Amino acid sequence: MGQIFLSGGGNANKTKKLDEIFLKGITKSGRMLYIPVAMPREAFSYGECFEWICAVFPKLGYLHIDMWTDLKNRSSKELNKYSAIYIGGGNTFSLLNDIRKNGFDKQLALYLKKGGVVYGGSAGAIIFGKSIKTAGFGGDADKNNVGLRNFKGMNLVKGLSVQCHYTKNDDLEMFRFVKEFRSNVLALPDETGIYSKNGKWKVVGDKSAYLFTSDHKIELKHGSELFD
Repeated sequence: MGQIFLSGGGNANKTKKLDEIFLKGITKSGRMLYIPVAMPREAFSYGECFEWICAVFPKLGYLHIDMWTDLKNRSSKELNKYSAIYIGGGNTFSLLNDIRKNGFDKQLALYLKKGGVVYGGSAGAIIFGKSIKTAGFGGDADKNNVGLRNFKGMNLVKGLSVQCHYTKNDDLEMFRFVKEFRSNVLALPDETGIYSKNGKWKVVGDKSAYLFTSDHKIELKHGSELFD
């Protein structure tokens, strides 16, 4: 199994700690694949998205970035040439719909099985949880404009659902979600992320992550290991 990096969101300064760990695990001479398809076109163009990522990672020493804006007919052979895949933020429902209808979820799973490295930011992080319905609440709630009916994510985070852009104002909805969908939630503020290595997950960032169960809110500080 490869490595997964999930960011709660935020600008480059807020994700720097996670970004640096991410880059340590990939070949600097290789290429990174950037997938910005979650971003609504009325918000930013793909050109603007590419300008953003090219302003972030070259500063950290990584220069080779390609971008895919269409997931149709992509193959494992194409993915295998990349040292890492970065899935950007935007609308989570639209992203999962696009990934699933093109069979890209299967390609991602195979890429990870072969030892690949994947980074998901915001919407790109939520899809790796058990359910993506966490994207539908909070101050940055996504709209299900694509009519998605199957809200199951890739379920690669120890059986947890993932919520991004977390603030304490989300707590009530978080507990309601856990009880209604019987899925504990890992909540990530903008300044915080989590990554997997050798089967273990660790928290990294300037703020704590939080694990919500049916009756507990558990703080996970920087360096903490995620548990079931």
